[in-house]
Amino acid sequence: MFHRIKQQLIRNDNISNYLKYAFGEIILVMLGILLALQVSTWNENRKNAEREQIILQELNKDFSQNLERFQEVKRLQFQTYYSGEVVFRNIQSLQIPESRDSVFKFVTGMFGGYNYYPSNGVVASLISTGDIRFITNDSLKKYLVSWSDVLTDYSERVAIDIAFWSNQIEPYVIRNGSFLNIGSAKNKSLVEDPIFINMLVRKQHYNKNVVSAIENKNGIEFYMEKIVQLTN
Repeated sequence: MFHRIKQQLIRNDNISNYLKYAFGEIILVMLGILLALQVSTWNENRKNAEREQIILQELNKDFSQNLERFQEVKRLQFQTYYSGEVVFRNIQSLQIPESRDSVFKFVTGMFGGYNYYPSNGVVASLISTGDIRFITNDSLKKYLVSWSDVLTDYSERVAIDIAFWSNQIEPYVIRNGSFLNIGSAKNKSLVEDPIFINMLVRKQHYNKNVVSAIENKNGIEFYMEKIVQLTN
């Protein structure tokens, strides 16, 4: 129909009307293209939003479980640290036989070191595939990108702590004490040994480093809590 109208205008030498018609035809084509692009964009945005919701649900599930499992690790790590605090507040009592027993039990409580292995599959996949682009919350993206560094920092501190126990304290106790009878006089005599006391000082330093990686503003627990909050 449009072609017949165009031919008729040309035959009638009605150039002005023809130009108006041609311009209108161009406008209609452009509007059609724009409408098609708008529909395509809307469909793409809808798909992206649906993909984002799936990602958020997976992240929330992962990190909620990670945070829940971490509570026992946290409890044990803080217990280890606070045992050391008790020891060094009462360090003089270790030299007094009548007071030694009440403090000695906290010495043995200092020797914990607890690894933590959270589920990382969703985050690793998002970053490796580039699907993290579907997340529209910039704060959440920042926490997800930094999560690996935070976890590595915590894990390295724990590894140093455990290595010090395994490489220094444990061999020293094997040579000079007894693992068979923890409360033996032989073990209790170790608290009068300056070398062993220095080891305790160093162990408490590592205990404190691990606790700091938990309770700091940018620590591992804070990051997990923020990711859970931002994915709700």
